[in-house]
Amino acid sequence: MAHRTTVCAQDAVLITLLGSIVAAVGTWRPSFWYDELATLSVSLRSRADLDRVLGNVDVVHGLYYVSMRYWFGLFGASEFSARLPSALAVGVAAGGVVVLGQRLGSRRLGLLAGVVFLLLPRVTWAAVEARSYAPSAAAAVWLTVLLLVACRSGRLRWWAVYAAVLALSVVLFLYTVALIPAHLIAVALRGDLRGRGLAWLGAALTGFVAASPLVLEAFAQAGQTSWIPPLDRNLPRIIWEYQWFVGAPWFAVAFTVLITGGVAVRPEAKVAPQRRGVLTTAVPWILVPMVMLGGYSLVASPVYLDRYLTFTTPAVALIGAAAIMAVAVRTWAIAGVTGALVLLTVPSFVEQRSEWSDPSGMDFSTVNDYVAGRLEPGDCVLFGGAAWNPASQRLVSTARPETFAGTRDLGLGRTAAVEGWLWDENLPFQAVAGRLPTCEVVWFFADAERMTEQRIYHTSNQWWTLPPHRFEWTPEYAGLVNAGFRMDERQQFNVSQAIRFVR
Repeated sequence: MAHRTTVCAQDAVLITLLGSIVAAVGTWRPSFWYDELATLSVSLRSRADLDRVLGNVDVVHGLYYVSMRYWFGLFGASEFSARLPSALAVGVAAGGVVVLGQRLGSRRLGLLAGVVFLLLPRVTWAAVEARSYAPSAAAAVWLTVLLLVACRSGRLRWWAVYAAVLALSVVLFLYTVALIPAHLIAVALRGDLRGRGLAWLGAALTGFVAASPLVLEAFAQAGQTSWIPPLDRNLPRIIWEYQWFVGAPWFAVAFTVLITGGVAVRPEAKVAPQRRGVLTTAVPWILVPMVMLGGYSLVASPVYLDRYLTFTTPAVALIGAAAIMAVAVRTWAIAGVTGALVLLTVPSFVEQRSEWSDPSGMDFSTVNDYVAGRLEPGDCVLFGGAAWNPASQRLVSTARPETFAGTRDLGLGRTAAVEGWLWDENLPFQAVAGRLPTCEVVWFFADAERMTEQRIYHTSNQWWTLPPHRFEWTPEYAGLVNAGFRMDERQQFNVSQAIRFVR
């Protein structure tokens, strides 16, 4: 038993390290996008200012923001450093999947599940996202490991640890609260309800009560999710492709065929118990959160987003590994099926790490790369609006505040830190036009040029309509020209442009 435990730990450490390294590859390339800038905007504030904003919005991300504040204090807020915690969390989650697979079946099942987890496009996406989605997957899988350990040992200390990690998981990402009924069903299906039911109930209630202040505050801030679209006829595709296989439809097809074969084929006698163990744990883990979010979206208000269910990816990986073992008996066959999944995930892995891979092709980092060597102390800067940007082009400066050090921000109104908002106020051009005579150089950050209307579909089931846009048609351009400025330099990016005006 001791030898088996040692081997299990070694496997988990190996996959954790491998997963972290693979997940971190290319994370420095994509430009920051809107959601990630929310992380930077809040986490780079003082602790008092951070607490102020959490009292108004985004309390559901509070633990993540606080953690990232200290992380940024140590390692800075570059694209790589901001995403590294997510890459590390993917590795930690993969190690947990290995342990869980070995406890549910065998060493081979655990290792295979860990590899499948690292191949899932939703997981490779979460590794390049400076948000709490990858950490939520890590929390979910280790919470489930603790459930199995506590059920097996029955010792109070393990139930206490389970309660503590449950509370931590819910505080980290609110929707992991759905694991409570999922775990209840798993305990019942595994036949542990009679012997461990009361112990589990006590631990679950303790964990939930500990996290309840955040849950209540999150409901008080429910209005901030009003942008989420209602469920419609696109739901099957959201579930089938975007939820776990975002950007990789052929991977989704292959995985669906694999799961179908794994269900249809009668596995070997030694594999059948493993499949049952996986299904009793993984199926509730997948279905219960989907039903809860979907049901709430139908009867109350929309909260269902594909990325919010990232914490169910370990369960998907376990089922995928069990299916591979059911349909591929020989080692070479297992290697062949796994190799095919590797090939199918490569295109999405590469695409997720391209320069403008995030929603709408947001290019905040790219703009900063361009102007970093061109902005000079004393230059005036103005930020316009954009059809694709929920806030304003001021988020360019949020991406890398140091780029704009020494410049004169004419349009800055009330600051987010003081007001407890996510974003600084951007004053309209008319309110700052009178200050233009004090400037010799003005940099204007604007929406990109579009000769025709563009429509962009997001996996969040949103259509963004971008009307035609010419900067020369705008009041801002006319105002700058009337103030005696002429266009000296202009650079188009993907969805933005930077324009330098001089007298």
